[in-house]
Amino acid sequence: MKNKVCMMMNLISELQNDKHASHRELAMEPLQFVPGLWVNGKYVWLQNIKEKVIYDEALVIKVKDEQIHSKICLSSVYVSNHSHKTIQVQILAMHHLVNVGQDNLTFVSPIENHIIHHAKTHVYLVNGQCTNANINEYTAVPLWNAYTDRIWNSVQKGNLKYQPMAKGPAASIFTISLSIEPHQTRKMDTWTISGSNKNELILLEKALLKKHTSIS
Repeated sequence: MKNKVCMMMNLISELQNDKHASHRELAMEPLQFVPGLWVNGKYVWLQNIKEKVIYDEALVIKVKDEQIHSKICLSSVYVSNHSHKTIQVQILAMHHLVNVGQDNLTFVSPIENHIIHHAKTHVYLVNGQCTNANINEYTAVPLWNAYTDRIWNSVQKGNLKYQPMAKGPAASIFTISLSIEPHQTRKMDTWTISGSNKNELILLEKALLKKHTSIS
């Protein structure tokens, strides 16, 4: 127990004093984060862009990425409602490796509220949260299905097709349902943490949430 406390304090110290460690220590390939939005039976992905306007719904999506530690990447998704009515949306958070391997394993751990990506000797934790909203659904899908309608059990209702595990090239997706009032902006945070084992990832996440109290 004492060793875990000491490790936690060291990790918090790293997050406070070594924000730019990523420039010196990028030993692992980061997971690629692709945000998306579902609204009224339609969905869009923000591939290689940081902002998108959905004119039919008067919505604007903006994304901000921050490498806050060599092993932690934090992304914030802002959804602004410029209409005069309350709109129900789902923020989509997809993560996958760029250089995929056949021996990769991606799975959902609903008891711990985490998604885990295994790639050879590397392990990645995916999680997210939003004020007054919880992760609604998780899934792990083959990468070739990731950007298609095959991720949905019902695209009209915004329900993902639940699959707890995917081997080989795969993507994880989770959704957070939000009600956005007229002229309101809601924010969702998601983070990926890389390491060599799950215990290390859990401790890093605790340090992250303790240090970055501004997360949602």
